Amino acid sequence: MRKFRFQLNLSQKIILPFLCVCLSVFILCLFIVGHWFTDFLEQSLRQEVASFADRVHQDLQYEQESLETQVNLIADQDTIRLAIEQQDKQKLLQTLLPLRTALDLDWIKVVDTKGNILLDTRQAGLIQAKLLDQVITNSASGGASFSDFVSVEKNQQVLQVVIHPIKSSTRLIGGIIIGHLVNNNFLQKMADGSSKELVAIKENNIFATTLPKVKDIKWQPPPSDLSTAKLVIDNQRYLAKNVVFFGAIQSIAITVLSPTLQLETAQRMLWLRLVFLFLLGGILVTVVGFFIAKTITRRLKAVTFIAKQVTQNFNFDLQAPIISEDEVGILAISLNKLIQQVKQLLIEQHEANIKLELYNQNLEQKVEERTQELQQKNIDLKQIIHELEQTQLQLIQSEKMSSLGQLVAGVAHEINNPVSFIYGNIEYADQYIKDLLRLIQLYQLHYPDPNPDIENVLEEIDIEYVIEDLPKLLISMKVGAERIHQIVLSLRIFSRLDEAEFKVADLHECIDSTLLILQHRLKAQTHRPQIQLVKEYCEMARIKCFVGQLNQVFMNIFANAVDALDEAWENGVCPNPLIRIISEYRNDKMIIRIADNGRGIPQEIQNRIFDPFFTTKAIGKGTGLGLSISYQIITEKHSGSLRCISSPEKGTEFVITIPIR
Repeated sequence: MRKFRFQLNLSQKIILPFLCVCLSVFILCLFIVGHWFTDFLEQSLRQEVASFADRVHQDLQYEQESLETQVNLIADQDTIRLAIEQQDKQKLLQTLLPLRTALDLDWIKVVDTKGNILLDTRQAGLIQAKLLDQVITNSASGGASFSDFVSVEKNQQVLQVVIHPIKSSTRLIGGIIIGHLVNNNFLQKMADGSSKELVAIKENNIFATTLPKVKDIKWQPPPSDLSTAKLVIDNQRYLAKNVVFFGAIQSIAITVLSPTLQLETAQRMLWLRLVFLFLLGGILVTVVGFFIAKTITRRLKAVTFIAKQVTQNFNFDLQAPIISEDEVGILAISLNKLIQQVKQLLIEQHEANIKLELYNQNLEQKVEERTQELQQKNIDLKQIIHELEQTQLQLIQSEKMSSLGQLVAGVAHEINNPVSFIYGNIEYADQYIKDLLRLIQLYQLHYPDPNPDIENVLEEIDIEYVIEDLPKLLISMKVGAERIHQIVLSLRIFSRLDEAEFKVADLHECIDSTLLILQHRLKAQTHRPQIQLVKEYCEMARIKCFVGQLNQVFMNIFANAVDALDEAWENGVCPNPLIRIISEYRNDKMIIRIADNGRGIPQEIQNRIFDPFFTTKAIGKGTGLGLSISYQIITEKHSGSLRCISSPEKGTEFVITIPIR
């Protein structure tokens, strides 16, 4: 877009924005007007459909009122009352048949109070039909008076009926039902004089319509609670409105359909006229814009021509003509001054070039000397970097030795207790054994009769206590020996000095051995209570790894966790120190989570904890290489990841992820 604008000349740059603005406003106005008119036409048709639907409802109401008037006139005749009291069906037929014909009724039915049918006369099309009028007939026998609709079984026909009681001067003697069919002719009378189509529906079945093809296709009438809606029937669009007419028990719905073809034609013609108007206006705006652009750019072209001649021919003696004092004249004056200044600058530049050549010669010599100095410094820096790498390796080895020192100290501390325990009981065990031997000798000397000396010795050594305590003593010595064995075994598992290669190992066993070595730090101290351990191990724990290096990682993380809990306890933040260890197997990876509930690591330094020589501990308590070495072991040696998740005042969690190979 920028490239296209750059290639345009001045007149085009003037006329194009003018055309875009004018045509955009013109299009917007035409669109608003067109949309308003099309919407007005559609709303007019919708109002027309709604008005016609109201008229249909009024026609149905009028038919119902006519039936009520007719049934009142019939029921008030004394001849009919007398015929019902006398059960004279022939007389009823003679009286009501002419009335049915005269009143253009399709059905008259008379019943007594017992439900007996005294007369059932119908128009020819209903003689063989079975009317579903049992409820209506029962209501008429009971003296009810209401309007309703009756369906014809196995025939899509519906009658609009009115029920009226027939009474003598003293009592109810029966009831009469009259009705007329709501059929195609009935709907056609209501639709005459309009372009509307009517469809009568009862219980989702079409029983009458002025649009015959609607019975052969599937369509969904609009809901009765909505205003005029749009429907498509047989690829023809209609505006439709439902009219629901309720009887006492049943109801019918009449859908008013108005084709939208004429509306769509009018809307298309309106838009065609608006498009023609837009084209005519666009041509007019383009012509006006063209003349405006020409008027503005005519004098600018003269100035532009002089500028081209100066730049192409390097003729700085040319001057632009000044024919006015407006903006174009000011531009010409400025161009003339610029030409003179450029001419002066070229002269000065030529003189400066001569001086620059001399300066460049001196500068090249200085650059060469400086380059040699930089090369020598580069060699010195490489030597310093090499020395730093050697120093770093020495520090890493020192950190390893520090970890091994912690290991030896822990093992010595743990071995000391069981050794002291065994050593303290050896003297008592020796004395007990001597006493038992002396007692046995006395028994051999004086057996079988007990001697008073033996009795005195028995009382002196309390043989019963010795016999009872000697097994316990031996058990205690055995426990101590087993404790020593476990510690030595844990030391061997942790160090793995004989298994330094890449092989299969049990990570849970490595973690437990490391914790056993650090047991002296986990126990209750004078400055804090015992650190609780929570282990949540998964079933699978054996993977291929460098066992000794992983033990070093576990030792560093656990030692840091203990230090963090000590610091948190001293600051009163952590009343119940806890270390939680979770292992899980997921997506061919082994994940170890080691979390503490200490003070956590501040957010601003979390990105630096794996950097070499970075530590948050006091001077003399840490070298800053433990986590750095651990990170290298996990990422480089095991192709895994080591992440730190920490929240201030909530604790820290280290997540070790090792792929299973």
